[in-house]
Amino acid sequence: MSDNLAKILVEAAEAKPDGIAVKLDDTEVSFGMLNEGSARLAALLKEKGVSPGDRVGVMLPNVPYFPIAYYAVLRAGGTVVPMNVLLKPREVGFYLEDPGAKIVIAWGDFAEAAEKGAEDAGAEVILVKPGEFEKLLADQEPDHDLADRDPDDTAVILYTSGTTGKPKGAELTHSNMFRNCTIAADELGKITDEDKLLGALPLFHSFGQTCTLNAAIANKAMISMIPRFDPDKALEIIARDKITLFQGVPTMYNAMLAAETADSADTSTLRLCMSGGSAMPEEVMRKFEEKFGCKVLEGYGLSETSPVASFNHPDAENKAGSIGTPIQGVEMKVVDDD
Repeated sequence: MSDNLAKILVEAAEAKPDGIAVKLDDTEVSFGMLNEGSARLAALLKEKGVSPGDRVGVMLPNVPYFPIAYYAVLRAGGTVVPMNVLLKPREVGFYLEDPGAKIVIAWGDFAEAAEKGAEDAGAEVILVKPGEFEKLLADQEPDHDLADRDPDDTAVILYTSGTTGKPKGAELTHSNMFRNCTIAADELGKITDEDKLLGALPLFHSFGQTCTLNAAIANKAMISMIPRFDPDKALEIIARDKITLFQGVPTMYNAMLAAETADSADTSTLRLCMSGGSAMPEEVMRKFEEKFGCKVLEGYGLSETSPVASFNHPDAENKAGSIGTPIQGVEMKVVDDD
């Protein structure tokens, strides 16, 4: 099979077609449905001229449409350019014009910004509106082919925060993304097809994309999505869906500690929590572990490393305040000013 990252979805659909891949409250999408939806959207993208190597923006929140779009672009051979749904028109234009994106798949609620930015960048917009988008895919014949991609071909372009100027696109290959999600799942999260992950991290970001979306799909685990993080809603979903793995940034952990329902929340099914994005205060980690009865492992990464670079491994000493040790395939060194 091709080295195309989308192979993880194809393989999951073949092995567990009726298993639930993603859910959003009462809406459940199986691996088979997810695979079929991505095949239909991939066919539409090809009809619109997308060919291997072409860039396509994906401007969607944490909803089941995100993985459909994400894997559709990949299986067509394109490169995904994930975008924050809150971008302003000028920013949308930059995120599309800079990589030369031909198309942006955008959430209907943010159509104005998407359409204005796309117009400025000379890109086409495919709007995702619940109900209408399903009809669009139903009218489209699926293309189940998986574009042949080399390990070093670019799969995703993730834009950095731009703290020293305009955001810069980090080109991540199919091999980068596959290896990082495999290590995150197998060695760090030890994810199996029995696991249920809370999809709280934004999927347009590298942490959520690799450690939640790709890691879960590759291991045929379920993701229960939350489009906009709310600590009480997160605790409700953990209890309702019997979530086993939570991944978040320190502000999420702090918010859950302060949530109105924190004292009564049932988090008994949680077996592991993973933190990244910024340093977690030791006090927050200690209080979270005490209140919710679950170990928190912290790591470090950046967009350019797909993103995990080091982690407090589950089978080693967990040192609060530490970024852990390098993951497989990563080398680090400590340097001084000289």
